[in-house]
Amino acid sequence: PFVVQSSTKDIEVSEGDNILLQCFAQGLPPPQIQWMKADASPLPDGNIRVIGAVELPINDIRQQDRGIYKCLAINLVGYGDVWTLKVNVKFPPYIRCPYPMVGQAVSFMVDIYVECYVHGYPPPRITWYKNDYGGQISTSMSVDVLRPIWNSYKYKIEATIPEPNICTDCILSRLTIINVEASDLGSYVINATTNDKPYRTALDSVFVYETPDCQQFITHRDNIGCKRIRFTTSKAPSANCPFISFVFVILLAIFT
Repeated sequence: PFVVQSSTKDIEVSEGDNILLQCFAQGLPPPQIQWMKADASPLPDGNIRVIGAVELPINDIRQQDRGIYKCLAINLVGYGDVWTLKVNVKFPPYIRCPYPMVGQAVSFMVDIYVECYVHGYPPPRITWYKNDYGGQISTSMSVDVLRPIWNSYKYKIEATIPEPNICTDCILSRLTIINVEASDLGSYVINATTNDKPYRTALDSVFVYETPDCQQFITHRDNIGCKRIRFTTSKAPSANCPFISFVFVILLAIFT
């Protein structure tokens, strides 16, 4: 048996839509149709496969219903064509920041990074802002000033695609603050906006606060203490931290 070209091809729909996938096959004896997903995950009705249905309806389609669908034509002669089609589901952006608060000592010539997972399809446009807190404009009203952040000597913005076991249809957005100073403390806002109408926006924030000690995180890229850092529990200052080492040398010279 073989599947004819009038069967459903790749489609893109919005979350909440009702769709109908069709798979038409010919052969002698007349073939049966089997539906399944390429990754063996359950179909929208909860079954791993549906047998004997030319049409596969999906009502109120959800984000988790996206993926590669396969229909297989089978008769008594054997297995025939496998027809594959991709279903993309558009859904509004949302953001998850695993560490809503991160800390670092200031004026130690060390960096810090904040990161968030941004979900959405099509992939949304991502912008970082620094909340500069405009202050009180009256006894009952205050104003926040969101300053856009770009790659510069002070900031580095990176976007990567995480491993599938972490998330799918998401982007890991990381903002590195270089040489943390007192003026860098405060709230950082991440904004994700769809690129097509209707425009949808998601917001989240990460608060950077001062710690008494240099927080240390060493990556595979280097072995320089206090150069690559992330939020950890507070611990004793590292001897690798350049400012602490300098003070230690001075004190040693005074008392010896």
